[in-house]
Amino acid sequence: MTDTDGGLHAQAKADVFIQMFEAHYARVVRYAEGQLSGLAAAEDVASDVFRVAWLKLDPREPFGLPWLIRTAMHKSRDVQRSRYRGKAAVEALGERATSTAGDHMSSLDRLSLLEALSKLSRRDRQILHLTYWVDLSAGEVAEVLRIRPGAVWTRLHRAR
Repeated sequence: MTDTDGGLHAQAKADVFIQMFEAHYARVVRYAEGQLSGLAAAEDVASDVFRVAWLKLDPREPFGLPWLIRTAMHKSRDVQRSRYRGKAAVEALGERATSTAGDHMSSLDRLSLLEALSKLSRRDRQILHLTYWVDLSAGEVAEVLRIRPGAVWTRLHRAR
């Protein structure tokens, strides 16, 4: 195949993708929004769906709406699972924190702690958990997470 043929293939792929995107993007977003109850998350899912479509696209056999919706269904489920896991992790950390503090924490303090934990990234919650509840050193946390000890200290400082 010559460079010219490759250029034609790339242009054909781009043309087919643009047509597919213009014809179906709004419906993919609408589907995802119904699954996730939020426009921002739905647009993220749609972007991911079309990213996958671009990577897998053969201009001779373009994807139709059913393929795009099925892919959005899978991506939406991934988001829902991630949300569930994140919520479960925050609740588990909060329960552990409040049980170790015993009677020393008021209900308001417990709520504040749970709210603060929920705002952290998964990695920051993980570092707090490993440091304070599992009682690992920064070096041990770094080894578990395969990051540098300096990164552990930075994330720990930011999370606090």
